Amino acid sequence: TTTTKKKTPAALREREKKKRTNSFDAQREQKQGGSIMGGANGKKKKSPRGGKKQSATEKSSAARRGEKGHEGKDKMSKRNNDSEAASASALDTQIESALTHISYDRIEQGLKELKDICSKNPSSIDALETYAYALAEYGDQEDALDALRDAAKANPNSGYEKFMYLGQLLDDGKAATACTKKGLELLEEQMKKGDASVADRHCSACCALAEQILGCRDELDDGMDGDNTVDDDTANAVEQLLERAQQSDKESAEPMQVLASLRNEQGKKDEALKCLKQSIAKWRKPVQLVQETKKEREIYERKRPAPGAEDYVSSDDEDENEDEGDEYIPRFQDYDVSFEFRFETAKLLLEIDTSAALAIEILEELLEERDGIVDVWYLLAYAHYGANEFDDSLEIIEIGEKLAAKSKDTGALREVEAEGALMNFAELKHVIEEVKKECEEQLK
Repeated sequence: TTTTKKKTPAALREREKKKRTNSFDAQREQKQGGSIMGGANGKKKKSPRGGKKQSATEKSSAARRGEKGHEGKDKMSKRNNDSEAASASALDTQIESALTHISYDRIEQGLKELKDICSKNPSSIDALETYAYALAEYGDQEDALDALRDAAKANPNSGYEKFMYLGQLLDDGKAATACTKKGLELLEEQMKKGDASVADRHCSACCALAEQILGCRDELDDGMDGDNTVDDDTANAVEQLLERAQQSDKESAEPMQVLASLRNEQGKKDEALKCLKQSIAKWRKPVQLVQETKKEREIYERKRPAPGAEDYVSSDDEDENEDEGDEYIPRFQDYDVSFEFRFETAKLLLEIDTSAALAIEILEELLEERDGIVDVWYLLAYAHYGANEFDDSLEIIEIGEKLAAKSKDTGALREVEAEGALMNFAELKHVIEEVKKECEEQLK
């Protein structure tokens, strides 16, 4: 077999420089995402209200218990407290109503109601933070940043969620890292006070900060010559955070994946691959896939629709499917880790593993779950290119181009995002065609 040194498309080179962000949220395909901090433990989205805070009703009750003074003052205080409690209860009801709209995908209505609630209750921290969290998950990024900044100014010493969101959304690497660090400190304060509800977020928070520290180092070194190696102070800071993460959740796959990224950037490819395989082993168990009937599959698909799949099936495939009847087809595994985490795993595998087989398998499973994500089609095309499967790669590029164009027309992708995706596919296609031509010339 003739081998030719692979060329890396600019889109992949740029990906390797950027800090990890949730590129899938921008597509708003299924209004589906990870937890506040994404990562390995990111599952179905929880209420944007985040952690349980002391309500205004509880605060007023505490105030009543501490009231002292004359009988007249006591009666006046009681009336005031009752009024405050009723007002707080009404406010909570309004917020819950808005969140119900969001939970049923009535996003615009829910966001509008939360905005109105904040306007009418400017002193309510709960309303302000809830609106900020909802915008961060479902709204415009600039609006979310403004709301999160307002929430951070209004309540800087409690509520770690807003700082974690700021760490995700800010473009400035240093500012994002500072916010994530602040969020982690507040989260750990809650843990020390006995708040067990936030303990499961600690591991992901440590990993998020570790990744951002690496990302800041990348920004500082961007455009500089040399090996771009990680300095000892950065490596030590990242390793300490990852040790804390592992102590917090020994079953999490996330710390070893971040450690694999660190070892990769240190130029230690063998150690990086070893760490990544340890991470994969925590969520990808070597079990044989069970089977399901076509009817069972259809029921599952109704629960988890994959938009646009019918647009990429040929007429021959449709005829073949009609003849299948109740033939068994494989069921993919239901993993505990998030969609994005598996995507990042595949991307890292392509950087450090000499074989693209596992990366291809993971990406194909992702497409079984959600086949409307342009990034996954692109990375799968690149994986097949890395495996010298040029024709397969070109076929996948064609599908990805159709999806990007369709996503632009339907509004699933903004015009600039769709045009960028089409440019990436065109560049990869050009690179593959050049390599194919070189291989063919060498075989003559």
